[in-house]
Amino acid sequence: MNNSFYNDFAARFAAGTLTSLVESFNNQVGNRGFNSMRAAHDRALIDEFVRRGVDVSAVFDGTTISFAHYVELDNNSLVIKNKIN
Repeated sequence: MNNSFYNDFAARFAAGTLTSLVESFNNQVGNRGFNSMRAAHDRALIDEFVRRGVDVSAVFDGTTISFAHYVELDNNSLVIKNKIN
């Protein structure tokens, strides 16, 4: 993973709101493209959720991030969960 890309994304996500982080996650749902920039984005995004105390276990098992479903944040318990329409 490119540390420069990661650092850029990490700074951007640190300055964002939780709502903007959820939007960033949802923008990747269904996107199957992958490169070093995407890896840095995804890891920095998950790391920022975790840094803020958000439970990301619905989409991240410690190794793999799943962008199979849109998510929403339960603000009362700081849990990322699959969004039900």
